Amino acid sequence: MANGEHPRTQTQETDPKAFKLLKKKSIDPQTGLPKTLDPSLFRGKAKQSYQIAKEIPEVLAQMPCFCECEAYGHENLLDCFIDRHGVG
Repeated sequence: MANGEHPRTQTQETDPKAFKLLKKKSIDPQTGLPKTLDPSLFRGKAKQSYQIAKEIPEVLAQMPCFCECEAYGHENLLDCFIDRHGVG
């Protein structure tokens, strides 16, 4: 998602207020869901994970995440792929 399609995030956003702002800025007007980071930013399994997240955001938006990332402001599994949190 280069070319300005997504706010560039170099690290995982741990401040809930900052994450909420990042999430708001990354909303896709067609789906109403946040865009994931571009899978080409990653390698191996991380790249595969971000590719899947990009393909099925509506499914991930309905799934809880069990890594306790709600402390960062995440509300569902899709939120883990808005920044680099999904890498690990």
